[in-house]
Amino acid sequence: MDASLFAKAAREEKDAMLENYLGSTDNMAGEQIAKLKAAGASDELLREVFNSVLTDCFYNILLGIDGQMPIGSLGERSYRLLAPDSTVIANASGTLAEAAYEAFYGEEG
Repeated sequence: MDASLFAKAAREEKDAMLENYLGSTDNMAGEQIAKLKAAGASDELLREVFNSVLTDCFYNILLGIDGQMPIGSLGERSYRLLAPDSTVIANASGTLAEAAYEAFYGEEG
């Protein structure tokens, strides 16, 4: 696994969460979204809002892991993230940040 595969997996998780929230009332978020729909919010608007929120959240966490921005009150720190085979996924080199940008905002995103 490398930074690109890790970022793509994060994007897949974000997409799965979005579909789960929008397509099910079996969870708290789904129940609240159903209430918004009943109050007149369109499916398209809700999808846009939740997609934006989840994208920003996942992308910013990946940038934080790569030392490119702060995570909460921790400030900007360098983290070293290794795959099970000891391949470096993140080490403040910007590799994960670049892969995250491509996964969430690039041609693949």
